[in-house]
Amino acid sequence: MKKLKIIPLLLALFLLVCSCSKSVPEVKVNSDEWKTNYTFVFCHGLSGWGSYDKQNKYLPYWGMRTGDLIEYLNEQGFNCVSASVAPHGSAWDRACELYAQLTGSVVDYGKEHSERCSHARYGTDYSSNPLIDKWDSENKINLLGHSFGGATVRLMCELMANGSEAEIKATDENDISPLFTGGKADYINSITALASPHNGTT
Repeated sequence: MKKLKIIPLLLALFLLVCSCSKSVPEVKVNSDEWKTNYTFVFCHGLSGWGSYDKQNKYLPYWGMRTGDLIEYLNEQGFNCVSASVAPHGSAWDRACELYAQLTGSVVDYGKEHSERCSHARYGTDYSSNPLIDKWDSENKINLLGHSFGGATVRLMCELMANGSEAEIKATDENDISPLFTGGKADYINSITALASPHNGTT
């Protein structure tokens, strides 16, 4: 009987040791081998965090226990940043937050959306601490979203390209966020989704 009790204990100890060891091989990445000079913007998934969050300093979302992937890629000559959107927010709210961080503006969730969903229209002000210095059709970005971050970046890109008809109808033209007016598809160089629930999740 004692043998049966010790097996789960040994298995748990083995799993603990394996999870604490560095299991990711060292790989040298050279930015000269890549054909883009555009900034890479990483967007975390549900319950995640990014560069604006305190815990990222101690346990970076991108890299976790193997080290800070964003810092590593920047050392290799890439220009990478990590966004901090709502860990439990809707795709819409997260897309609005990502846009504000990239543009260095106040988060605008939209007049129609905020009234329909009964929450404040405006959020955090990133004007003094934007995620990137310049973003336009000449200074594009590459978006990488993990898990729900993939849905977040896709929705933001949809709004960038086509805007929101509901927001345009509900908001004065002098008061609407540029995110909701569309016509900015050329601000995006690429979208990459990593293990993202594009068709929903269970």
